[in-house]
Amino acid sequence: MIHALRAKLKLKDDPRLARVLKGGLSGVLGKATAVLVNAVSLPITVRYLGREQYGFWVTISTTIMMLAVLDLGIANTLTNSISRAYAERSEEMAKRYYATAFWATSAIAILLGLIGAVIWPHIDWGKLFGLSDSAMGRQAGKCVAISFGYVLLTLPLGLANKVMGGYQRVPVTNMFAMLNSVLGLVATILVVRMHGTVVDLMAAFCAAMLTGTILLNLWMGLRHEPRIRPTPRRAHLGAAREIMSHGVLFFILQIAGLAVFNSDNLIIAHFLGAEQVTPYAVTWRLVGYASVLQSLVVPSLWPAFSEAYVGQDMAWIRAAYRRIMRATLLIVTPAALLVGFAGRWIISVWAGKAAVPNPGLLWGMCFWALLLAITVNQAALLAATQRLQLQAVCSVLTAILNLVLSIALVQRIGAIGVLSATIISYLLFVVLPQSWEVRRILHGRYLTVKSEEEGPIEEVSTYGI
Repeated sequence: MIHALRAKLKLKDDPRLARVLKGGLSGVLGKATAVLVNAVSLPITVRYLGREQYGFWVTISTTIMMLAVLDLGIANTLTNSISRAYAERSEEMAKRYYATAFWATSAIAILLGLIGAVIWPHIDWGKLFGLSDSAMGRQAGKCVAISFGYVLLTLPLGLANKVMGGYQRVPVTNMFAMLNSVLGLVATILVVRMHGTVVDLMAAFCAAMLTGTILLNLWMGLRHEPRIRPTPRRAHLGAAREIMSHGVLFFILQIAGLAVFNSDNLIIAHFLGAEQVTPYAVTWRLVGYASVLQSLVVPSLWPAFSEAYVGQDMAWIRAAYRRIMRATLLIVTPAALLVGFAGRWIISVWAGKAAVPNPGLLWGMCFWALLLAITVNQAALLAATQRLQLQAVCSVLTAILNLVLSIALVQRIGAIGVLSATIISYLLFVVLPQSWEVRRILHGRYLTVKSEEEGPIEEVSTYGI
């Protein structure tokens, strides 16, 4: 990719790759800002809240965000739908898909809000998050209510990110992501200086993040893409059926992904106590920086793959995929090794001794980060080409095995047991079958073309060439 960036003529001949690189480069400043904000806010929050309160703060954040998948896969389907409309230069198609998705997710948010209001008072939040203090349990319940409200509002408002991604205008979303990071830091510092409670911190942080999302919607609706505003009259029943039919597989993948990625903190808090979440969560935050450069490109890569697949440009897809995979290995591997050797010292200086993990947990997370980085590229290709059936089945199996092993191992070997369960289930049911499916896609196994004489679409296999 660096070679392609230097070869200006090549980028002129390949505008799709140029947009991917532009999206990635535009994210450098935003990601650098996010890293800097996290580097400043995390130690402030850990030291201010203490090990136990920070533990349930992180657990609530990751647990409530799980509800974002209850959009039934609409958001992720919208990325492909807008990419297809962009490839076909159909503004009317984009209007129809966005309006339908917006009002469908709004209806889902209202329904979830009503259900939440009924069941919220009947849950013992302190017991769920492993808290021994009843007063802290009441605070946890209030934090859950605040973060739940934030998630409901972002269900429809968060679609703006998907629309801009589908139009391959990731630089715009990167700009507002940077604004969100800064606003979140300002909110954290203000609450700490005013000696607010953990409830105040949750309210201020959610309000700050919601502000950035609202501003992105205003920018898109008034300036960047005013022609596709989601007015109710543009919502279409046929588009809703199409989005929901494609969204089912995304929904299954999201539910399975929650069990793999978002259940760790909750399991640790419930069985070991909220204070044990702190070293686990802080370590994962640090290890996640190993793949930060990869994360700059993936948001642009997905819609670019989708557009190229609609245009049946398999040569470009194969070349781009190989480039991004090589770049991932060359960047993430040394970064993960560096974190493995110096991570405990960095965390001690950065977040304090209460957040320092044992060596086994640290090295396990470094391996997990490398494994995850490789499969993220594969997942982007699978999602863009809508080859999700096998991935959905394997993800469900991964989630089931991960939950069973996590609960069994966490009680025997502690937090590292949760991580071990994740790695084992992922290797068995994601890495192997997903690699096989990607190979078939790259060889054109599922490519469809139109017959020049007869017109109907027929499947053509170039597998094995």
